[in-house]
Amino acid sequence: MNTVFLGLGSNIYPKAKNLSSAIAGLSSLLNIISVSGVYKSRSLLLDAQPDYFNIVLKASTFINPCQLLSFCKTIEKIMHRDTPYKWGPRNIDIDIIDFDKRIIKSKSLFLPHKEFPYRTFVVLPLLEIEPDYVHPENHISVEKMYDLLDNHSEIHRLGELKWR
Repeated sequence: MNTVFLGLGSNIYPKAKNLSSAIAGLSSLLNIISVSGVYKSRSLLLDAQPDYFNIVLKASTFINPCQLLSFCKTIEKIMHRDTPYKWGPRNIDIDIIDFDKRIIKSKSLFLPHKEFPYRTFVVLPLLEIEPDYVHPENHISVEKMYDLLDNHSEIHRLGELKWR
């Protein structure tokens, strides 16, 4: 059994419902162990977008990393993720943050997710559900990652997500 962490985000209404729907879809192949609270953050690259709702979930699964990536893309497609440009608004975005502490660097898959240690909207929810997490490549704890980030005031915890 593999332990995985996924980051989910939505900035198209209804954001919380989109996150819950994605979890429901993911539950068909993943055993969801825990889900962070919902965090509100500004769009990372394009200021004219609505704010994001973000969560991190921990799950277990028997599928391999490539199958998980394909499955996440399928869920995004089923949920009509369709943006006319890169980093545009989206009703759902699903990223594999970590897959059983494996280090993979290929054209289609980079694990752990190479940008996550620099994204407060991933680090803070991960810290909430897995405070003992240590990055398998750089060996930095999630708590230290959070301390190194300087944009703490740009993210706000909104509360719990109804996902069951």
